[in-house]
Amino acid sequence: MENYKILGIDESASMEEVRRAYENKVKEYSENIKDEKRAKAFIKVFDKAYEEIMLERARHQYQQTMVMNIKEVDSRQNSKNLDRDNNEEYEEESTATKRKKKSSSRNVKSKNQNNKNKSKNNDKSKEEKRNNSRKEESKKKKESSSVSELIKLPLKIVLLPIVALLSLVIFLCKIVSLISWIASKVVMIAAIAASAIHGYQIYIGHAIQYKIFIISGIGFIVALFLPIVLNTMISILESVNNILKKFV
Repeated sequence: MENYKILGIDESASMEEVRRAYENKVKEYSENIKDEKRAKAFIKVFDKAYEEIMLERARHQYQQTMVMNIKEVDSRQNSKNLDRDNNEEYEEESTATKRKKKSSSRNVKSKNQNNKNKSKNNDKSKEEKRNNSRKEESKKKKESSSVSELIKLPLKIVLLPIVALLSLVIFLCKIVSLISWIASKVVMIAAIAASAIHGYQIYIGHAIQYKIFIISGIGFIVALFLPIVLNTMISILESVNNILKKFV
């Protein structure tokens, strides 16, 4: 009782509450009392009270477990005696029931074996049917593919020279595109130069000739857009030619 008063708790407190009360007391006195010797003296008192409470509760728990063990041993002994009496009465009945169970289990095993054999045979027949259906489908696919190849063969023969011709045209277009790129640069420079020369002539005092400006403008625009048109045409021809190559 005195130990519980030291920690400031009731005798009915749980183990967790005892531990918390002990920790709180130690923390409180170690923080509030600046003198280390006094603080240690108080902490020793709290340690002693906490240890005695723990020992007391451990003894009480041990006594309770011993009583429970004695009761369990007595109950087990009584149950063993009852079991012996019951076993002697039911021995004859158990032997008969065992014989019946053995005979029934044999019958069940034979039935299960027959059912397993039947299921295996059914599974085999189903698997054979599946294999046959797969073989038939593959044959049909092969026949249809061979027929389609025979139909496509004349078309491929006709398209083969077209593919070769398109390849030659694409090659020539690339050469023309290169030449046109160089020629367009020359034409653009010539158009700018002609417009500048005629502008200088007008500045000197000559009459204005609109044809020179119109021709220079048309030449400049054509020279600017001609390579772009040729490149787009070449790309279109190459895409068509690639499609025809894949088909052939």
